[in-house]
Amino acid sequence: MTGRYLQLGLAVAFNVGAYAVFKSIAARQHDALWFSLFAAGLALGAVNTFFFTDAMKEIPLSVAYPLFSGASVALVVLLSAVAFAEKVTAANLAGSAAVVLGIVLLTR
Repeated sequence: MTGRYLQLGLAVAFNVGAYAVFKSIAARQHDALWFSLFAAGLALGAVNTFFFTDAMKEIPLSVAYPLFSGASVALVVLLSAVAFAEKVTAANLAGSAAVVLGIVLLTR
């Protein structure tokens, strides 16, 4: 089962990576580079889906999806501040903590 949670963690990493790519191209002109990066983001999303579905072989959906979603939210908030210099407020952090707490309660 531990391997399945590793796969779930990889799904989160590839999901967050895909959204980081999408954010990095959001303001760009739709040229050849944009389409190449967009395709890379889609590929990361596909790998995320592969790991997520494989993890669900042993992790119930009612556990896997909340863990996946919550970890993705928390990491996107962190990534947005670090990689994109987006402002993260105390309310953002409190909201992320509330999501994580909710997930802990959902998965018990």
